[in-house]
Amino acid sequence: MTKENQIAKLKKLGDEFIYALIDNPYECPIVIDNRGIIRFMSRFSNRLIDIDPDEAVGRHIKDVIKETRLHEILKDGKARIADLLYIAGKQQVISRIPLQDLQGRILGAVGKGVFSKVSKVAELSRRIDHLSDQVQYYKQRVADLKGGATIVGRSAGIRTMKETALLAAKSNASVLITGESGTGKEVVAHFIHLSSNRSNGPFIRINCASIPRELFESELFGYEGGAFTGARSQGKPGKFELANGGTILLDEIGEMPRPMQAKLLRVLQEKTVDRLGGTRPVPADFRLIAATNRDLQEMVRKGDFRMDLFYRINILSIHAPRLRDIREDIPVLAAHLIRLLNEEMGWGASAVSPEAMDELRSYDWPGNVRELRNVIERAMIIAKQRVIRPEDLPDWIRGAGAGAGSPSSAGCAQRTGNLRRILAETERQVLQDTLRQVGGNKTKAAKILGVHRTSLYEKLRAHGIGPDAEIDFSL
Repeated sequence: MTKENQIAKLKKLGDEFIYALIDNPYECPIVIDNRGIIRFMSRFSNRLIDIDPDEAVGRHIKDVIKETRLHEILKDGKARIADLLYIAGKQQVISRIPLQDLQGRILGAVGKGVFSKVSKVAELSRRIDHLSDQVQYYKQRVADLKGGATIVGRSAGIRTMKETALLAAKSNASVLITGESGTGKEVVAHFIHLSSNRSNGPFIRINCASIPRELFESELFGYEGGAFTGARSQGKPGKFELANGGTILLDEIGEMPRPMQAKLLRVLQEKTVDRLGGTRPVPADFRLIAATNRDLQEMVRKGDFRMDLFYRINILSIHAPRLRDIREDIPVLAAHLIRLLNEEMGWGASAVSPEAMDELRSYDWPGNVRELRNVIERAMIIAKQRVIRPEDLPDWIRGAGAGAGSPSSAGCAQRTGNLRRILAETERQVLQDTLRQVGGNKTKAAKILGVHRTSLYEKLRAHGIGPDAEIDFSL
């Protein structure tokens, strides 16, 4: 249908029909000519700006609405759809569209509201955020199916841990996973989730050590719009709400501030969440798994952790063994990690040579499986062949068999002195070697060792390794 035919049909509609079409309360259009003069302004435009349409018609758009950008459309003839603009001190969602004649010449432009309320944009934003969360969840599910949440190993310690995890998966009881940093506590938690009847629901992880104290409550419980300075106008659901129908992992729960422990206990008891600034409780159906590398019982005795919360989260207990206690699993763990890393990188070594495996078995692994993964990844990157060889391993791992970590050497037995001193010396050496490897970057060092940065700083201070410590980085 040509434009001429369309114009003829519009003429037949009648003035009343055309007026109703143009002047509607949902778009509040403002029409300007090619000079920027207002030729028409909807009688509903007061929903956008506080101006009498009769007084505005015939005046330049800039004289009526100082913040307007409608006249910009006249320069390039390009439409701007659904822009978020500030008009009369309020956020407005506006579309600006050029008006052209039959020859394509610009006659003027029309500006109209896309939404009567910006809150509708917020609603759409929440829906998009929810869909984005779902996408991330299913991405993680795909990774899990590839082996990201598989408990690997054949040792007695691993078998016991897996059996207990499968028992835990059959119920909705709270689970406490203990073990050193880097032992795979999150993997165990994820394994429980995927083995349970909540596997189709979300798996939400919270690192209690990484959340600033002042943001703890809003992150866990969410908030209503305007609850505090800087809060989103539409509010935000907390992690417990996001975990509805699934599992929530409170990692490093020993770092949770004591005032928050009482709030957590209430959530666990009532299965409802009170948002900051909210007036009604929000139901939250989740399964709790907590993890820690700290001695919670000792913290209870010192008054740093609530006794009632400890017993509430410790219905079932699982211990993740240290890597140095399950050395027989290092070959199968290394093979598993190589397979996962090859899938991520698309290339790399495919195996570990017997000589390199001896080195891996002899090392003490203070960072546990997390450190093993970092070492394997590093070796795969620098390896000149498809097989990881001793020369591809870091300096502090090569020759570890002569030190305290070797199960096959008599080095340990030959050492003299107090065990505490020997362990301290070994830890100090590992810290120095790691810092040397990363050029003194403490963030990278903490990642390699599998400890929180705060813990690393504490260890450095304890060993007198400060910013001015003599570490030969040229080695």
